[in-house]
Amino acid sequence: AGTGPVALTKQQAAKASCNLDGSGTATIRASSNISSVTDNATGKFTHAFTNSFSDVNSITAGCNNKSDDTTTYNRIVSLPGAASASQVVTWSVRADTLAIEDPEFLQFVQHGDLA
Repeated sequence: AGTGPVALTKQQAAKASCNLDGSGTATIRASSNISSVTDNATGKFTHAFTNSFSDVNSITAGCNNKSDDTTTYNRIVSLPGAASASQVVTWSVRADTLAIEDPEFLQFVQHGDLA
């Protein structure tokens, strides 16, 4: 058992993140490298990056849910065809019915190289 800091190799921090309230008018609670969010339709959002990524191959990971949802677990879906170096599109999909719905809590991180 060592007492010093853990040495990590080839580590990469998220280059963008967003905590969004997608119910009603989309509102960013907290974010990093997100300049704006556009509510395109029910459960579908475009997140514009303040600083673009170097290419379209960045990775999106996240989740979504509603505070009153105790029986249904939801997930976030990123659309690879709709991604670009300057934005990413997410859909909020219910895991049990695959219905698209507005989430109360949508959080994601974006990994990749900035331009």
